[in-house]
Amino acid sequence: ETPKLTLYRDHAGWCPYCQKTMLLIEEKRIPINIELVPMRSYGDKPESFLRIVPSGLLPALLVETSDGRKQVVTESQVIMELLDSWHPVEDGFKQMMPSEEDSASMQRYRQLSNLERELFSWWCTLIFRPEGPSFGSPGMLGKLMGKSSEPAMSGAMSGFLECLEKVDDALASTKGPWFFDWAEHPTMIDFIYVSHVERMLASAAFWKGLDLRSDKYQQQFPA
Repeated sequence: ETPKLTLYRDHAGWCPYCQKTMLLIEEKRIPINIELVPMRSYGDKPESFLRIVPSGLLPALLVETSDGRKQVVTESQVIMELLDSWHPVEDGFKQMMPSEEDSASMQRYRQLSNLERELFSWWCTLIFRPEGPSFGSPGMLGKLMGKSSEPAMSGAMSGFLECLEKVDDALASTKGPWFFDWAEHPTMIDFIYVSHVERMLASAAFWKGLDLRSDKYQQQFPA
């Protein structure tokens, strides 16, 4: 018997973990109830939700069986993997993960997952931490000697761009717009990336003046 599924997601649509979960649900067309809950920055969470999820974490998946049992899952990656496994290809749903028998694709999936964590770490370093020493700055002595005083690039920005180039290379290695060629649709790893990359584009431009959609960076990261 199929349990009743309810996903609690943020009302404003800003939570990246809720977004990637919703992208999976929409692409697979999973039948599920959706309840909207505000993030803490947008107001207090309703008591009815906190009785179900005392931690208040989002997203949250409530699983209810016909005999009255209830279970709550609050880790987005676990939620996505559970929803994917409960709605398999044999039942007419799209494939989101490489086949377990396809060892090369599974290895690529793990490598891409690690790369996404690396990119996320560099993004946090760039946006949320004080800038470190800059590369390329001539300094006072260099200026006195007539060296160029072009804008310098911080170590955080350099690391972020270098990691972004790795991601672009991985995307360029496939024939289509996704990280895997075995599907004509986005899969799990694409959703894992897109929710954070979307926020990287906006925050890098706003806080650091790094316009990754400019012609310069479109040429540098064509994929």
